[in-house]
Amino acid sequence: LIVSISVLVIACPCALGLATPVATLVGISRAAKKGILFKEATFLETVAKCTTVVLDKTGTLTNGTPKVVDSHMEDDFDKSILYSLVSLSTHPISKGVKEFLGKCELVELEEILVVEAKGIKAKFNDKKIFAGNSAFMNENGFTCKEVDDRNSVLHVAYIDKVVASFSLQDKLRDGAKETIKYLKDKGLRVVMLTGDNAKVAKRIADEVGIVEYKSSLLPQDKAQYIMDLRSNDDRVVMVGDGINDTLALTHSEVAITLGSGTDVAVNVSDIVLINDNFKSLQTVFEISKSTFSKVKQNLTISILYNVITIPLAMAGFVIPLVAALSMSLSSLVVVGNSMRIK
Repeated sequence: LIVSISVLVIACPCALGLATPVATLVGISRAAKKGILFKEATFLETVAKCTTVVLDKTGTLTNGTPKVVDSHMEDDFDKSILYSLVSLSTHPISKGVKEFLGKCELVELEEILVVEAKGIKAKFNDKKIFAGNSAFMNENGFTCKEVDDRNSVLHVAYIDKVVASFSLQDKLRDGAKETIKYLKDKGLRVVMLTGDNAKVAKRIADEVGIVEYKSSLLPQDKAQYIMDLRSNDDRVVMVGDGINDTLALTHSEVAITLGSGTDVAVNVSDIVLINDNFKSLQTVFEISKSTFSKVKQNLTISILYNVITIPLAMAGFVIPLVAALSMSLSSLVVVGNSMRIK
């Protein structure tokens, strides 16, 4: 009876049961204090196991507030028409042009159509106005003048000709270079996806230290790229911020969004960087890897404890009092080891 009681007390799986939840609880708590919201505890482990990090450019790697650095506009063009048009879009490029134009009178536009990742068109007094990238202009039969395509470009066409062009430049987020270096040093594959042209993509990729990037992508192209990666057994973390990234975020294994992102992107994400600090992405990986490491250590401690003590109890070398103390001690060791995540 004494031996049986000792074996039952020793075999109580308290430490084994505490191994994962205590570590993840401490990990999520630490992340929350750093301004990082994990919507589910399982994403701590998933992030720790990921092999590829895919990043959006505008609003993620960059601040998402491009400024006009060069412009050309016909003298006889009423800029209030353009101001009214770009006011209808939430895209960072439209916001940058709107800020550059200053306060103008709003006019009433009709037949408004926003073409995702390309541009916007409408009618004013039965005359068509278009605003968008070069591809959008070409699709609608307009030929654009050469501009500095190392920056983001917005062309405007009214009636039957291009009447304005704007070149906009966005700055890298603070900590972007350091975070990308950290990810690469950890052996992760880092890829940048953008709807911007190849020269803009190359400039940003070179600045931040990313070798692999894809440009001129539509939202569905980004999503397809994520699906292709996952079909090759890559475990993908996608980091985005806008409506254009929503499809890609939903197809990734873990979706991460900055707090300043659109409501749609935040809603479909698994992890939200509430403090809007890009360097928090590094913290996500640090906490995830630390937590997963502690979970494995806790499981090892629990299993070793049972492997060593159960045979001793069965052989009659352990009395119930010692069994109870050792069982409690193993649980305390697991909890203490989990607290090291802090």
